[in-house]
Amino acid sequence: MKRLVWILLLSLLPLFVFGCGGNQETEEPPPEIVQEPIIVPEPEVPGPPNPLTGEPLQEASHLIAVMVNNAPQARPQTGLGSADLVYEIEMEGMMTRFVAFFYGDLPENVGSVRSARPYVMMLAKEWDAYFAHVGGSDDAFAKVREWSIRDMDDVRGHKGFWVDKTGRRPHNTYLNLKEALSGKEENGVFHDWEFIDPPEGTPDYREINFSYDKYNRPGYVFDEDKGLYLRFINGEPHVDKATGEQLAARNLIFQFARHRNLGTELLHIDVDLIGEGKAEYFLGGKYQTGTWRKNDLKSPTEYLDEEGNPIKLVKGKTWVQVLRPNKEVVKE
Repeated sequence: MKRLVWILLLSLLPLFVFGCGGNQETEEPPPEIVQEPIIVPEPEVPGPPNPLTGEPLQEASHLIAVMVNNAPQARPQTGLGSADLVYEIEMEGMMTRFVAFFYGDLPENVGSVRSARPYVMMLAKEWDAYFAHVGGSDDAFAKVREWSIRDMDDVRGHKGFWVDKTGRRPHNTYLNLKEALSGKEENGVFHDWEFIDPPEGTPDYREINFSYDKYNRPGYVFDEDKGLYLRFINGEPHVDKATGEQLAARNLIFQFARHRNLGTELLHIDVDLIGEGKAEYFLGGKYQTGTWRKNDLKSPTEYLDEEGNPIKLVKGKTWVQVLRPNKEVVKE
């Protein structure tokens, strides 16, 4: 009898346990905390220094020199503010043009583009740069072959040139740099320029004025906050058409060189860029005098201080103003 009772109790035990457990709430485990990974951004690594400016490059390219128009009808120019190095030099009729060098971080377009002269081609040859222009004098065409210029000529059908139909010839031909340089071989012979950080202190001169003729009176005003020489033309800010920004440079070099009339019907001139002469320098607010020297076609132009040592440029863009020896640079 007792055995039967125990069997009955044991058979009812699961129902009892199930019935009691069904009314109890099951505790859920606490949510798992997922630790988000901490992402530390990698520091930006500056690119290699641009041999024309001493500043880091985002993207290196080929070295190209573009013959840029400076007639009043061509202002404001496009892309000139992005040039690493600019020479302003006289043409026939007392007008000037720019030889604008680009190496890194290229603008899309440059212009307007005008014709070549032999002494300007010397500058391109000195740097082993591609030289972009629209035609040229008879002597210039001859020197292209004689000097083995890396020629890019719209007249010869080279790629990259295009015409702005809203403008008038000969002031409306432009160059797309990426298209012009596509597929070109590596080039460039760079000078051993030494660059330093911007100097501190009060600038030696705040205003610089000079003239090529009464219709072309450039000037610069030193902006102490930016450490830049801001460019003016005939008393007005000289701006880049593409960006609307005023043209500016860290370094100004005034190179005085002999100019000669060649006696041609079109009044062509020659500028003696091989030889030597006096120079004035405005470098990040500091003023020096000295001399320049170039021994032959392929050798670099040396810019020297009064002791005959190479000058040290301030990191940034440089503009070289080539002037007749009798021109005065007014400093205030």
